[in-house]
Amino acid sequence: MGLLTKILIANRGEIALRIIRSAKKLAIQTVAIYAESEKESEFVQLADEAISLGIGELTSTYLNIERIVQIAIATGSEAIHPGYGFLSENPAFARACEENHLVFIGPTSEVLRLMSSKPDAKSLAESLNIPVVLSQKINLLSKVSDEIHLNYPLLIKASYGGGGKGMDIVYNYQELFETIEKSSRIALNYFGNGELFAEQYIHNARHVEVQILGDNFNNIIHLYERECSIQRNHQKIIEEAPAIFLSPELRNEILGAAVKIGKAVSYTGAGTVEFLIDETGNYYFIEMNPRIQVEHAVTEEVTGIDIVSEQLKVASGFPLSVSQEEVKLTGHAIELRIYAEDPTQNFMPSSSALLSVDLPNEPNLRIESNFNGNQSTINQFDPLLLKLIAKGKNRENAICVLTKNIKNLNILGPETNTKYLETILSHHSYQQNILSVEFCRNNHTTLIESYINKLNPYKLYPLIALAVSKMYLKADFKDSDGPWDFQGYWRSTSAVIKISVDSEIYFVTLELKDKSNPAFVLNGVRTAFKIINQSGNITDLVIKNQTSRISAIFESQNNLNITFNNIRYNISFPGLLTSYPEVLADQTFNPNSKSGEIQSPLHGKILEINIIENQIIKKGDLLMVIESMKSENRILSPKDAKVKKIAVNVGAQVTDRMPLIFLEDCK
Repeated sequence: MGLLTKILIANRGEIALRIIRSAKKLAIQTVAIYAESEKESEFVQLADEAISLGIGELTSTYLNIERIVQIAIATGSEAIHPGYGFLSENPAFARACEENHLVFIGPTSEVLRLMSSKPDAKSLAESLNIPVVLSQKINLLSKVSDEIHLNYPLLIKASYGGGGKGMDIVYNYQELFETIEKSSRIALNYFGNGELFAEQYIHNARHVEVQILGDNFNNIIHLYERECSIQRNHQKIIEEAPAIFLSPELRNEILGAAVKIGKAVSYTGAGTVEFLIDETGNYYFIEMNPRIQVEHAVTEEVTGIDIVSEQLKVASGFPLSVSQEEVKLTGHAIELRIYAEDPTQNFMPSSSALLSVDLPNEPNLRIESNFNGNQSTINQFDPLLLKLIAKGKNRENAICVLTKNIKNLNILGPETNTKYLETILSHHSYQQNILSVEFCRNNHTTLIESYINKLNPYKLYPLIALAVSKMYLKADFKDSDGPWDFQGYWRSTSAVIKISVDSEIYFVTLELKDKSNPAFVLNGVRTAFKIINQSGNITDLVIKNQTSRISAIFESQNNLNITFNNIRYNISFPGLLTSYPEVLADQTFNPNSKSGEIQSPLHGKILEINIIENQIIKKGDLLMVIESMKSENRILSPKDAKVKKIAVNVGAQVTDRMPLIFLEDCK
């Protein structure tokens, strides 16, 4: 018996890279598959072979079972690793592997059939005398409201899949039908199955999950637990291990329940058993994820066990490398998920290309990403950009590592949730470990205040200094003596220019006569600044002994995309010089704009159009729904108006700022 020699990875991005890394350690060759838009991605470059899936949506690329199996056979792969998401919990995919004599790196198709169905998994747990949250299946063909016998509020959930997709809270009878229709559609789009069930909602619950491993020799062990209570829109954004709020007795009960479920189905590979803990300390099984999880890294950090390597060894026919007694916890680990999304717009995905990121270098910080620093990256499938995982001797130490290193991540390109996560880390309740799955919803306004009030003087003056240095001073101005060091106003007289920062115009007087001591005057205040370092897109500058690190890149000759303290800004120089054509500052999409033209806020696909031409609409009416990167985005009317023209059709692919609808005032 020996290890697998070659595997195909039926996934993309950072999880594909993660699998490649463990495979290389075991001298296993890897085959990557990729959508044509991702051919320059890091996971494609580092795989031993890479096969294009062509151009298309998920159904023709990463969800195309027949095509993926054909590629595995054609490349001589012995096994397929599904990663997470996509086909990782699809019994038909596992069965197709089995029928074609390919090893599916995960549980058997029969186990997947049982455990990937949340209602069926609950029934199994009940049969094992494990507490479960009250729930019932929804009959989509009947008057479901008459058949649901649970008290409101309810949690409507997709029977198959995860990631919070198709999940929504219903507070009353009136909301039920609309929610079921939307959730079923989302579930069908992402998981290929629109089945739903209703679950009794538990207020102020904490979310705990147990990592288990199993082999083909009836060995089932746990790698302790993780807490995943920090969630937005029912999707985890911060995970940590272990869950230190658990009492020893409650921990043992939960760990025992997870292993019992694993043994009941003879589970093989890596899986996660998930629970809710209510305010009185009662625990309830909610589901099992029969695959590797996004957050598996925090468990690896506190146990020292390479979970992906264990998957590969088990799939090769070997027993687990460790026994339960050998699994020990050391320290505390926390993971932050960095998403391309805008927290101020209900976490709407941002489809702008990732241009650069200032990745920290810290011994106790692990970074998982698919960004190689050399290519701009556009992700059409998932808004996850990267993960930061900190290891500390305790929880407080891990928080400190993350707080220190996230401050200057400064991602250029898309909007991100980086500042949102940074604010959570500093929140009193988070630091005191007073958490629940409602944390983000209850504290949302406080958490986004830094976005709303982002242009205070402490941020404006470094931004102006950065803009002046980028436009008028060469990067090497300290070391040159020629008169052409200044790209703009190098003459001895002062000059007044206009600078637009997020569409706000400022009149700035430049003082660049002494190039070694540049300065500017704004609102009657003279500000001297010094550039102490410029490397690539990153600039370190000093104002009044305060150092600021800012990332910036020219989107056009006269427009700067800037990230400072993890907040995104746009700066332009309207009407500056004849050699610099006037460019309007980038207008952040505002669905409440009074303009008659409604533009798309992002790249995506039109799922619904809820209006017709000449219809009279009210402010706040739902106009259409756009799907982008596993998220549905509702476009609402900014005012009372008449629909003059609809510029797109259902199914159309739209791009950022593309006109969708034209409105006119009601007469």
